[in-house]
Amino acid sequence: MIKHFLFVAVIITIIFIGAACGNEGNDVNTQELPPTGTSVGGALMETGPEIDDDWELVSVQDRFQAGEEFYFSFNNNMPFDSEQVTIQLIDNSSEKVLAESDYEVNPDHNSITDIIWFGSPGRYTIAAEVRGVVRATREVIIE
Repeated sequence: MIKHFLFVAVIITIIFIGAACGNEGNDVNTQELPPTGTSVGGALMETGPEIDDDWELVSVQDRFQAGEEFYFSFNNNMPFDSEQVTIQLIDNSSEKVLAESDYEVNPDHNSITDIIWFGSPGRYTIAAEVRGVVRATREVIIE
């Protein structure tokens, strides 16, 4: 009886160890990492599907469908102190700049909002540059 109990205990232990080892790393390998962003001096890049009458995002979202139009909003957290802000759209897999657009801005203002879209599924980054310095980025996932 004791041998039978020990045998069952060993089998159960092996099953639990095997299950634990089999799941090790699955969170990293099978689950997609959430989109990321960067900020310098409190600058903020956000994206969302809709804006209000004041050109403010109604809700923040970072996943969109291929070909779906959505908005980016860049807040520099201080006056631009420049007449131009550069927005880059970057393919994360190749690190290639897909598009670059210069926005003429009032140096006393601190934010811009515009509509964008990506045609193919993937992970992309929207980067905002002021006076040659990348102030904020936001990664988006296009499904």
